[in-house]
Amino acid sequence: MNLRALAKDYANGVLGHQAYRKARDELIANILTGHAKVTAHDFQPPLNTQRIEVEADITRIQTSPGKKKPDPTPSPTIMTPDPLAPQEHTASTHWGILVAFTAIIVLLVIIVAFYPYIHLKKPASDDTQITSPDNSGTQPDMQHPDAMNAGPNLIKKFLLQNDWTDGNLQQFISAWQGLSAEERDIGLASSAKTELANAIYRRLDEERIMLGLGDVQSSIDKQTILVTFAQQMGINDPRIFVKETP
Repeated sequence: MNLRALAKDYANGVLGHQAYRKARDELIANILTGHAKVTAHDFQPPLNTQRIEVEADITRIQTSPGKKKPDPTPSPTIMTPDPLAPQEHTASTHWGILVAFTAIIVLLVIIVAFYPYIHLKKPASDDTQITSPDNSGTQPDMQHPDAMNAGPNLIKKFLLQNDWTDGNLQQFISAWQGLSAEERDIGLASSAKTELANAIYRRLDEERIMLGLGDVQSSIDKQTILVTFAQQMGINDPRIFVKETP
């Protein structure tokens, strides 16, 4: 008995489940040890029912009396899908993507290589053209940055010292005269001149208080020094004058 017969008996109910398993295990053990022979069975491919029907019709027509034998009709061809078709489609898709990606890379390389030539430097417009300086119409402080600060800085330095003695006043006048005319003009045109005029007026106001205290001549002398100092600095302020009476 072979496995097929055992399976058939088990399906028909001849053998129970336990008997079937026991007989199957014994048969398999005999096959493995070589005590049982294995017979190979040749299986025929399934019949083409459509071809059989067509051949039957042809035979019936041929055996019919009084009718001409028709030409044999070819059997219909059954189209089966080609298993390679999806792979070919996928391969063609990947190839198209690779070609497109390569073209993009080449385009980027060309753009980078020719970028300096594409964006040419534009000529400067009339508003951005650099013209040579004209000394005739420029301000002195724009031509000489040091001259712009020399006069105002000297005045501010004197005010920070707050030393109104005659010797310090003469020293300041000497330093002021040592500046160029351009530097002095810039200093007198700055806010430092106004600060100096206000400081001289405050000093005069303090000396005028001394008139009421009986020290008239000393107050007049100190007022005269301050007024002369203001004149030397080119300060014309109606508040700055010598007051002789309390």
